[in-house]
Amino acid sequence: MGMERREYPKGPAAVGLAISLIGFWMITPLYRELMISTGLRGVWTVLSYTLAQVTGFVILLLVMRWEGSEWSSIWFGEKGLRAFAESMIFLIAAWALWGFLYWIGSQLGLGTGYLEEMTRRGLSHPSEIVAFLTWGVSAAFFEETFYRGYSITRLYSLTGNLILSAAISIAFFTLLHIYFGPRIMLCILGWAILDTWLFLRRGTYASFYYHLVNNLLVYGMFPALSLFR
Repeated sequence: MGMERREYPKGPAAVGLAISLIGFWMITPLYRELMISTGLRGVWTVLSYTLAQVTGFVILLLVMRWEGSEWSSIWFGEKGLRAFAESMIFLIAAWALWGFLYWIGSQLGLGTGYLEEMTRRGLSHPSEIVAFLTWGVSAAFFEETFYRGYSITRLYSLTGNLILSAAISIAFFTLLHIYFGPRIMLCILGWAILDTWLFLRRGTYASFYYHLVNNLLVYGMFPALSLFR
């Protein structure tokens, strides 16, 4: 946890944090209602979240310009094979932890939400893989930008406490998954702790590899396999 602490203007950083931690997420229902009004239903409505992420990202770029900060202030670290290999080790550990926490959640009687049920149900038509993959791949990029690259660096600038900054990011990232239900939120908590640990060790690219491979499997390969059931 030797991340360098940099100073950022407090006003812009506060606005950027509001967008990154919860702001983009809060406009998702607006996009969802807009999509439903145009006749889109089912799996395709998950792209309302992607549209909200794109909107938040554009605003965040404007905030970063206001800050006078560079892209390298949120996307940094190792990019090569070593970083990828370590990210896969962390991901395997995260899947093992996920299974354990899922079992704990079931023992505690924690339920699942509609997004979890939709994901488990899989696809009803091959074209829906486009929605799932777009949703998953986009989330890997935008969520690492919002919750790791931007939020942790700016929180660290404001608080001077890296552990607290990481904890706040993890808390909001876990809350983000409320529509998956409390059992999945428990799993996400463990998953996010490992993701954040990896980010603090290797940087944004490594945490992106971790997130991307996870989402390609969960929202790509697994839904595609459901077509053969």
